[in-house]
Amino acid sequence: VSWNDAMAYTKWVSEQTGKNYRLLSESEFEYVLRAGSRTLYPWGDDNPSQIIENLTGKLDRNRQNSRIRWKKGFDKYNDQHWGPAPVASFINNQFKLNDIAGNVMEWVMDCWHDSYIRAPIDGRAWSNPGCENHVIRGGSWSSALDEYSSSHRFIAKSDYTDARLGFR
Repeated sequence: VSWNDAMAYTKWVSEQTGKNYRLLSESEFEYVLRAGSRTLYPWGDDNPSQIIENLTGKLDRNRQNSRIRWKKGFDKYNDQHWGPAPVASFINNQFKLNDIAGNVMEWVMDCWHDSYIRAPIDGRAWSNPGCENHVIRGGSWSSALDEYSSSHRFIAKSDYTDARLGFR
């Protein structure tokens, strides 16, 4: 889905329920991704020690009995999925949330800014009128290892779509 699609859905569901729904801000997303950690990845600084998310693993295969595997991925990691996994297929993080670091990348509310200079300090989204570029956070089932970093962020146009991209 595109950022525009995600925004249309939040508007629709708000109208249907009479409650106010929105995308997470970039700050909120990183907060729930880290879940109290101060390490490179939400689970630590190295390869995951257990199956925790739908991540790129060197032992993953694109189908049963296939020789096709990820050349770059976490060593000795195989979450049994080549592609998106059903929601909540893995363990909760410390905040009892699923699929924050892996499965699909996620749109957040914020406009893209090259740095955090002048960013809101209270967790609000940083939006500008006419903004065309937005922020994507988190990694997907096929991300490069550095894309799982708790601080990693992507830039994309409002109408960009990708099979590895969703929203919360």
